[in-house]
Amino acid sequence: MPQKHMNRRARAVFNIGDSVIYENQGVYPVREITKSPVDKTDDRLFYVLVPLHEAACNVIVTPVAGQRVRAVITKERANEIIGKIPELLPLTVENERNRRDVYKSALGGLNLEDYVRIIKTVCARREELAKVKKRISETDADYEKRAKHGLYSEFAVVFDIPITEVEQMIADRICDAV
Repeated sequence: MPQKHMNRRARAVFNIGDSVIYENQGVYPVREITKSPVDKTDDRLFYVLVPLHEAACNVIVTPVAGQRVRAVITKERANEIIGKIPELLPLTVENERNRRDVYKSALGGLNLEDYVRIIKTVCARREELAKVKKRISETDADYEKRAKHGLYSEFAVVFDIPITEVEQMIADRICDAV
C-alpha cells in the first residue's frame, strides 16, 4: 500500500504584525510568513521575526511548526505575576558549579515567574556578597540581564509603556521582596 505524501507545511498560529516571544530573547513582531529563504526545496513555513527593542539584533527566521515562539502574555497575567512577586522565592543553587545550569533551565522555560526568581536570586546574592566586599559573578550578571530583558520587554508591550518605565515599576518590587 503506497504511503501518502505528508505535507510538512504547518498552519501559522501568528499573523504578520503580531508580537511574539522568541525563545528567551524578548519580543519580536512577525514581519513575514514565508517558505525557507535558504532551502527552496523545504516546503515548511517560517516566521521572519524582527527585534522590537534591540535594533542591533539580527532578524530571526524560525519554523512555524517549531517550539521557539509563544504568544505575549495578557495584561491580566502580567498583573498576576506582579502581584506574586513578594511570594516568589529565589532559586535554590545547591552547588556553585551548577549555578549556570540552574539559571539556564529557569530561563529556558519561558516562564516569567522564573525570570523574577532569577532576578531575586541575583539581588539576594549581590546583597550577600556586598557584605564581604565582593561582586557577583559574570554568570549572575549575564543571567540577570537576560531575565530582566525578557521580563521588561514583554511587560513593556503588554502595558504599552517604555522599558524604562517597566524597569522602574518592577525592579524595586523584586529586590525589596528578597
